Formats: sequence, C-alpha cells, structure tokens
Amino acid sequence: MTMKIAVLGNGFLGKEFARQGFTVFGRADINITNPIHTWTYEWEKLKEYDVIINCIGKSNTRWCEDNNNFNEMMHINANLPQVLSDFCKVNSIKFVHISTGCLYDQWQQPCKETDFIVAHCKYVISKWVGEIGCDPETDLIIRPRLYFSDIPDKNNLLCKLKTFNKFIEIPNSVTSTSTIVEAVVELLSCNQVGIFNVANDNPVSIYDIAMYLGLKGTPIYKQEELHLTQNLFLVNNILDISKLKQFYKPRDTLEIVKDYFSKI
Repeated sequence: MTMKIAVLGNGFLGKEFARQGFTVFGRADINITNPIHTWTYEWEKLKEYDVIINCIGKSNTRWCEDNNNFNEMMHINANLPQVLSDFCKVNSIKFVHISTGCLYDQWQQPCKETDFIVAHCKYVISKWVGEIGCDPETDLIIRPRLYFSDIPDKNNLLCKLKTFNKFIEIPNSVTSTSTIVEAVVELLSCNQVGIFNVANDNPVSIYDIAMYLGLKGTPIYKQEELHLTQNLFLVNNILDISKLKQFYKPRDTLEIVKDYFSKI
C-alpha cells in the first residue's frame, strides 16, 4: 500500500498497528488532553498523511458507566470522531474510525451493519454518537468485537479468560487486533467507505473458547446472569461479516484463538 497512514491512539489496538509498521501518535502527541469542548489541536503534522485511523477511545466499560466520567467519555468517544472527520474532509484526507460491534444486542442471528442499534449503556451511547459524527459517504467505520491478541495485555480477552471461573455460553463474535489491522488495510486498498462489521470467522461462545483452551470454569446460560455477576449490561452478539468477506477473509475464530493463546 502506497498511502501514507497515521494512526491515532497508542492503546491496545494502536500498539498492534505500530507492531505492523504503521506510524502511531498518542493522544499527547496531537494535544488531545484539552479541557472539555475546547478544540485547539496541534494537528499540522497530520496534514502530510493520506489516511488517518482513529483508535482513540474510552473502552473500559466500568469506567464509562461511572457518571463522574461521563463528560470525558463523551468528549473522546462521541465528539472527537466528528472533529477528526471534519478535519480530514477539509484537508482531503481519508478518515477511518474504529467504533464497536457492541452497538447490537442480538445473538440469535447475525447482525448486519444496517440492523437496529440498541443504546443499552453509556459506553454504547457514546460510540453511537461518535459514528453519527462521521460521514458514511466518505469515511470508513469499523465495528469490531471483544479484542484479543498474541501479546499479554490487561485488555486482551485471552488474558482476561485466565482470571474467570464462569463463562457465558451464548454465541459471540470476537476479533483479533491483527484481523482489524488487516481488514482496514484491505478495505482501504479497495477504496471502501461506510460501516463494516469486523470479526473472526465462525463465532462461538466464550465458554466454548475457554473449554477449547483447556481452562476450567462453569457456564453461564443466561445473559441476565452475566449482568448480575458483572454488575454491567454486557451484550452478546454475532456480527454478520458477509460484507467484509467481499474484500477480506478473516481467520477462523478457534484456529486463531488457539494459535494466539499459545504465545501469551
């Protein structure tokens, strides 16, 4: 790919982009730490890029559900994407926004990009508003689910599983960070815009993943039980990735999970 790409955000996903050779700017590098609703950024350095990928976001669900953090969460998850989208449009830069597949709440059948969105918690509301601030006619919006990687990290689903003793036995989509990077690259190379679900192929339950990896624990059969044990409205859903598969074929879920789990 000959496009010059800048990635914003050096968190769990941003580190994967960096590992694969992309230029990554942290929030401090572009002066994102301004007071709420004060938009005076130092972004001149970004104007030399052809593509900007936004990985900046507040994703800790417990943190997001705390009312004390609401303004900061909305500042980053909801307002910033529109500011970046507008900046890119003015400067003729392609904008890619990493959103979330948690916008759906349906596991009985796969969720398409056009399916109904459920605003079931503060985090999802903020990510939904962030998408609304983008332009689907020119921007590329990515909806992944439940990140995992072959690198130890507190945000890595595979690392989290080692600490659990109960696992939800409801089908779920999960997405490796490498799959996100590879999918974005392919979609950009094909000049795609709009919303794309991004997940690994053949979704299974978290319980099935845990048992496949040889972990010990008991299944949770109802979503309501998960809500009670975690004190959070966590969702379970399957992403329809047929639109993505027109351009990129992700690896099988259990295959890549086992491969990555052996490395952490």
